[in-house]
Amino acid sequence: MARPVLGRHLRAVNDNAEGWSGSWAQQSDALDTALRLFAAHGFSAAARARDAAAIAEAGGDTTRSGFWLEVCNTLDRRMARDFKARRHS
Repeated sequence: MARPVLGRHLRAVNDNAEGWSGSWAQQSDALDTALRLFAAHGFSAAARARDAAAIAEAGGDTTRSGFWLEVCNTLDRRMARDFKARRHS
C-alpha cells in the first residue's frame, strides 16, 4: 500500500517561533553569558553575576549593572530580586 505524499512541511506542535531559526543562546547575550558562567563556576555563578552587577553599579555603569543583573536573574531569580530590593531601599 502506497503512502500519501504530503505537499507541505510539517512543524512540531510546540513550535511557536515563526521567524526564529536560531538557538536561545544565539539570541540572548544574557542567557549565553549565564550558561558560560554556570559552566565555569557551577552553583556560585549567580553570586558572581550579582557581584559583577554590584561592581558595575558602584562604578556608575548602569548598563553593565543591568546586564549582570539580568544574568543573575537567569540563574537565580530570588537572588536577583533580593539584590534589587536592597538596592532600592
